[in-house]
Amino acid sequence: MLNIDHDISEDYLLWKGFLSGDIQAYSTIYEKYAKKLIVQGLLFTSDRELIKDCVHDIFVKLYRNHTSLKPVNNLKEYLFMALRNTVISAIMKQKTGFESIYDQDEYLQIADSGSIEDDFIINETMQINKDLIANILSKLTIRQREAVHYRFYENMSIDEISALMNMNYQSTQNLLQRALKKLNQILKKVQNK
Repeated sequence: MLNIDHDISEDYLLWKGFLSGDIQAYSTIYEKYAKKLIVQGLLFTSDRELIKDCVHDIFVKLYRNHTSLKPVNNLKEYLFMALRNTVISAIMKQKTGFESIYDQDEYLQIADSGSIEDDFIINETMQINKDLIANILSKLTIRQREAVHYRFYENMSIDEISALMNMNYQSTQNLLQRALKKLNQILKKVQNK
C-alpha cells in the first residue's frame, strides 16, 4: 500500500525544488506524473494525441512560469486539475464534445507466469475482464466515471475529489453513491445472465 503522506511530502520537496529552478526536480515531476496524466485524460476523450499535447502544454507552461508559481499542498491534485482544465478547453476549441470511453490499459497488468499457455490463458481472461469493466463503466455518466476513477484508482479523498471537480462535499458523496449503486445493479444483471 502506498504511503500517501510520504508521496505528498516527497511531492512538496520536488515542487519546492522546481520552483527554485532545480531542473532535476522538474524532470522527476515529469517522469512521475506524465503517464498518469495521459491515463487521466482518457476519462475525457480517446484522442491520445490531444491528451499528449495537453500534458506537454501543462509542463511547458509550468517550466516557463516556474518563477511565478506558488507552493501547492497536493501536487497530484494540482496537476490533475490543470489537465482537466486544459483538456476541457482543448475539446471545447475542437467542438467535438466528450466521448464515452474509458481505457483500462494502464490499470490492468498481467502477472508474470511460467509458460506460454499460462500467458495465453491469463491474456484471454484479462481481455474478457477488461472488456467487461469497460462496458460496465461506460454505463456511468462522464462525471460518475471521473469520480469513481479519482476515488478508486487514484485513492483521492472526498475532499480532494470535491476540489478537483469543483463540487461541494455532499454532492461529491452523492455522485459516488449513485455511481456505486448503478455499478452494483449492472453487476447483478451480469451475474444473473
